[in-house]
Amino acid sequence: MSDDLLKRFAQLSPEKRELLEMLMKEEATEQQAPVVAPRTPVEETLANIWAQVLGLKQVGIHDHFIELGGDSIQSIKITAKAIKAGIQLSINDIFDYPTIAELATVVDTTLFREGERDPQPEEVPVIPIQSTDSESFTPTNFPEAELSQE
Repeated sequence: MSDDLLKRFAQLSPEKRELLEMLMKEEATEQQAPVVAPRTPVEETLANIWAQVLGLKQVGIHDHFIELGGDSIQSIKITAKAIKAGIQLSINDIFDYPTIAELATVVDTTLFREGERDPQPEEVPVIPIQSTDSESFTPTNFPEAELSQE
C-alpha cells in the first residue's frame, strides 16, 4: 500500500476499516482459490444452506466455515435448516468438521425428496392423570398466588 492509501485508511472509522478489510479479504479469497462445487445431494443441500445463512452467492465444499464469517449464531441457524432438510447434525459438528466436504461425510442423512413432507409424529391419546374438578381447588393450593395478590 502506498503512503497516501495508508493515511486514508488510518482516517477511516473503525467500522469502515473493518468493512474494507473484510472486502479485501473476500476479494483475495475469490482470486486465490476456485470454488469447488458440491458433488452429492448432501453437499449441495449444505452448500445452499451455508450460502443462505452466511449471505454469500456460493459456497465451495472446501471453504472453511469460520473463514467465511461463520459464528455460533449462524451455526445454530444452519443446524436448524439442515435438520429441517433431513440432515441430522449438531452445532458442534459444524465446528469439528468446518468444511462441507468434511461435514457431509459424518452427518446422518435422510434427505426428503421433492414433495415429501417432514415425518409427522404419531398421535398419542391424552390420558387424564387426575381429575381437574375446579371446585376442589382452594386458594391454599396456590400459596404463590396469595403472595402476589396483596
